[in-house]
Amino acid sequence: MNNPPSPWSLVPHGHDGPARQTGADDHIYSPRQHNGRFKAGGIATFMGAPYCAPDRNAIRAMGAKICFLGVPWDQGQVVRAGTSAGPGGLREASTQYFPYLFEYDVDVLTFFKLVDCGDVPIVPGNNDRTHQYIYDYVSECLHAGAKVILCGGDHSVPIPAARALSDFHRDGRIGYLHIDCHLDTAPDWAGIVNTNCSGPSRALELPNCDRSNIAHMGSRNGLNPKDWMDFFRDNDVRVIPMLEAVQRGVDVCTREIFDIAWRGTQGVYCSWDTDSLDAACMPGTTAPECFGIKPREAIEIARIAGRYGADIFEISELCPTFDVSQISIKLACCLVHHYLGSRARTLMAEGRTP
Repeated sequence: MNNPPSPWSLVPHGHDGPARQTGADDHIYSPRQHNGRFKAGGIATFMGAPYCAPDRNAIRAMGAKICFLGVPWDQGQVVRAGTSAGPGGLREASTQYFPYLFEYDVDVLTFFKLVDCGDVPIVPGNNDRTHQYIYDYVSECLHAGAKVILCGGDHSVPIPAARALSDFHRDGRIGYLHIDCHLDTAPDWAGIVNTNCSGPSRALELPNCDRSNIAHMGSRNGLNPKDWMDFFRDNDVRVIPMLEAVQRGVDVCTREIFDIAWRGTQGVYCSWDTDSLDAACMPGTTAPECFGIKPREAIEIARIAGRYGADIFEISELCPTFDVSQISIKLACCLVHHYLGSRARTLMAEGRTP
């Protein structure tokens, strides 16, 4: 009996059909056929990765070490809507790039055997049920032995996703990083506890997420009520406002927060809200603000994050509806690319596999 071909023998920038690219190195070199990824991308998956059902056995069978998950959910939002289109926007941006990254000399698609597990199903009007599905899907990826690239969706997404990571490491501690223009420590919003402005509050309630392993970076401007800052002060959580990051350097501050998150922990959740970036380069987010992280600084944060690694690397609040010439989705895509490239290069330098 002939074994079916491995999905990793397929080329992400080609269709089935007579002109499909089949060369072993076609992830790396320029397309030779006229139906390359810049001509006809086919069904959009992140980086053109094979689709895999969000089931731990299916993920293990494919040997995947990175799962991409989309969460098209924006009903935990308390500002303008539109982040339900975030996962689709990020996938679209990824069709404009190759998975080979020359800065790291690595094809991250095949190095990590990355798969796209599709979108978490959402239940309109039912935040609790949708959050449960997020928890379930993320849990399947983690129990398959894979790390997760999670794309929201509004910033309530890390509440169930961090809970999944907490339960996965139930015998140890986890760290929680929050890169955001806003502190997001509302105990509730008009009585609703699971919103896009309450992620760190819910993280601190997890039984194995200690305040000594939680850190925040990037807050600025006037959409941060006093009780939000009081929450961090009262719990002695490290907060690096944007002004401090500018004065000390984003690279220094990024290493500090990752050191905090990984100190004595078994896993780390990295939650990165796109409104942490300056509105000039990130108009496609729900609450754009000036005096934010610049593109070059953002790429450096992603590179440093890749050196440390994270069980879940989440990009949230991406809102293509308000994008300008796709600059927001392309920058968000580059953050993921540089994170994966840096992570791959770090593992190779240490003689480790994903």
